[in-house]
Amino acid sequence: MAAKDVAEATTGEVLVLDDDLLSEGTGLEDLGTDDYALPFIRVIQSNSPQLKSTEATKYIPEAKEGMLFNTLTNQVHAGEQGVAVIPCAYTKKYIEWVPLGSGGGFVRDDHPASILGECKKNDSRQFILPNGNEIQETAQYFLLLVEDEARPEQVLLSCTSTQLTFARRWNTMLRTATVDNAAGESVLAPMFAYVYRLSTGMLSNNMGSWHGLSVNLEKHTPLPLARVARDFMVAARAGDVNVKQEAAADGDDIPF
Repeated sequence: MAAKDVAEATTGEVLVLDDDLLSEGTGLEDLGTDDYALPFIRVIQSNSPQLKSTEATKYIPEAKEGMLFNTLTNQVHAGEQGVAVIPCAYTKKYIEWVPLGSGGGFVRDDHPASILGECKKNDSRQFILPNGNEIQETAQYFLLLVEDEARPEQVLLSCTSTQLTFARRWNTMLRTATVDNAAGESVLAPMFAYVYRLSTGMLSNNMGSWHGLSVNLEKHTPLPLARVARDFMVAARAGDVNVKQEAAADGDDIPF
């Protein structure tokens, strides 16, 4: 590889390869859905490990409360400014976690909604099973992060606890959005029809304050991105997108 090519590859520029170099594939042909996982986009709260220099593997020097960050790349985004996203698919999960006091850890995420009926609420409004584990009602959005529209990133937004209020509001926006079809008729829009601005702001209740999520419709999704988003939607619906639920310590961004 020439010096120019090396420089381009390390500075984020697109590297152009000829057909001979591309003829043998990528070397990743044996990858299955279990070999990689979708990164999460999360909110940095006052108790987040990204703010603590003692958390060697999670600390982000430039992180501040209220920022959004990618759990794979550790890239941070100003919360008030937010990020442009295209929602592609939605699912509701009832995830079982071992409490932090008992070692913490993910158990399973395939419980039906009826599992809540087997739980008791504790003083912190958590749903606790008879075995002592917690069930977290979790709204999950498969998103394309499109701050750079030429390089959309697949991410997962996971909402629990007080963030479920945000999820219900966004779902209402999504269910009432419309587009015109080829016949000029107004029809319900697919999730990916619009780009939204995902941002954060301060919220509070009688338990405390935190940086909550908000979203605003920004524009129609450009056609090339709509095709990418549709393919992501189909893959997510088919179960071809692997979600590895994070440890309970990182499973809930709310600091209580």
